[in-house]
Amino acid sequence: MIPKSMFAPRPDLLIATVPALPTLIAGYLISKVRRVPLVVEMRDAWPELLEDSGIVRWKFAERLCVQAIRSIQASASLVITVTPGHAQRLINEGLREVRVVSNGYRFASLPHTRIRHSQASSKLRVLYLGNLGESQGLQEVLDIAAVSQDWMELRIVGQGSASTRLESRAADLGLVDVFVPPVRGEDVLEWYDWADTCVVSLRSDWDSFAYTVPSKLFELAGYGCHITGLVKGEASEIIDKYDLGISVDGDVLAVSRKLRESSTDIKEWKYDPQSMETFRSVYDLESLAVGYHELLTGHLAKIREGRA
Repeated sequence: MIPKSMFAPRPDLLIATVPALPTLIAGYLISKVRRVPLVVEMRDAWPELLEDSGIVRWKFAERLCVQAIRSIQASASLVITVTPGHAQRLINEGLREVRVVSNGYRFASLPHTRIRHSQASSKLRVLYLGNLGESQGLQEVLDIAAVSQDWMELRIVGQGSASTRLESRAADLGLVDVFVPPVRGEDVLEWYDWADTCVVSLRSDWDSFAYTVPSKLFELAGYGCHITGLVKGEASEIIDKYDLGISVDGDVLAVSRKLRESSTDIKEWKYDPQSMETFRSVYDLESLAVGYHELLTGHLAKIREGRA
């Protein structure tokens, strides 16, 4: 990135998008050398997520990384987050120029909304489709399915760093035919049509996930899927605010009991057209892009006025 950027035409603003942490470092160095205002875009809750995940093995190295991230954030002319909660966290830590541009989805790309299929099975069809990583806490979803096999049918579609461990866990629990390789395009929509409810999950033991909203939530909601949220904080609030499904918490047995009690309502659920219209208007990616552009042009104008 650095050599390419050194010889590129000089931009008005330089945007460094994270979670790729090396991008943050490269952006900082390039902005200093080329004297270009730096905009730091935090797509995840860094550095809090670094502390929660423990991906840096040594504590002294973790502290250095956290300090470096905070220092670069503080040096930026503007920091952009995707949730209000993360923005407020950064403001509380002393950053002044922080704005929010939410994640969203390009709803115009969806050919239609969810098509309900008649079921031969009376079991509740539960789907997780997406990345099988450390953040999603999918072992809990497997545990819930294991105690609910009499009335629940689970499919997990995708792959990721936790795939092997999850498959081993499923085998230990006696779950079969759970995992499906990744799919694309129309095949994704067919799985959404198959499901009675789609799981959006984040592990509950990482504090930073209280102000993290999985991007998959916007796609599912925009297609008209019922969402079961194994999430907390802002993600749970969005599900409740726009009547997108249910948020569940508690131990495995408590969640299983809640889903069983709600299974009939889940199967019969249909999205509310008014809530859907409002949701799409707020989180449409094209509208968000226009707002983002206006934010950046306004920020650049302020910088130029200051220099003048």
